[in-house]
Amino acid sequence: MKLATFAGALGALLLVTAGAMAQEAESPHSFSGAAALSTDYMYRGQSQTGNNPAISGTLNYKYTSGGFADVYAGTWASNINFGGSIEIDWYGGLTGSFGDSGLGWEAGFLYYQYPGSGDGSDLDFVEAHGGLTYSSSDLPGTPSVNFKMHWSPEWQLDSGDSLYTEGNISFVLPYEFGLSGHVGHQDVDDNVTWGSPDWTEWSVYLSRAVGPVTIAVGYQDTDLDKGECYGGSNICEGRAVVTISAAF
Repeated sequence: MKLATFAGALGALLLVTAGAMAQEAESPHSFSGAAALSTDYMYRGQSQTGNNPAISGTLNYKYTSGGFADVYAGTWASNINFGGSIEIDWYGGLTGSFGDSGLGWEAGFLYYQYPGSGDGSDLDFVEAHGGLTYSSSDLPGTPSVNFKMHWSPEWQLDSGDSLYTEGNISFVLPYEFGLSGHVGHQDVDDNVTWGSPDWTEWSVYLSRAVGPVTIAVGYQDTDLDKGECYGGSNICEGRAVVTISAAF
């Protein structure tokens, strides 16, 4: 009798658990996050940590509507070496796809915040962005190509409006390695106030995921000479970067 009762209770528990798991699987809401350690925090080809290591973390939320567009929002933070000691980014937007064509789209915003930078530092700014992505699992390497534009009505240091254009491509290699390439161009309205000419930057990375941990090794550079980089700074010089991140 006790065995039958236990079996019945176990069966009920399994049914409840299965039902809960099914409800969880069907939930349109999802959360994710990651933490990373990098030899440098590079932003558009320029070091934000004074050529020093960076620790960063991100938290993300996504609502899968099952319709034309999904909704996402999140925050990301890292140590920096100018203004205050930390940068916090807040972002949100919409993503969607055009049927089964492999073509997707995104539109959103990103607010860059620099707590502790002091009044009048003029570091905080906001950008709106939009982009298109194409990926195909039918082609060798499962390539994914992305093109995106970012516009700000007022760039940092009150240097006027800015436009950043970027292109990205990635491939899946044998043994579960990933290869990615990137090129971007930053245009700033008031280059004198900003401190450098407009610039083009690029990067290439090789990565490998082992469970939730990803190791990425890459190289980044810009077309700015040292004399053009904020009065002779070396933060615009080319360098190798290693990043170890863990997703949760």
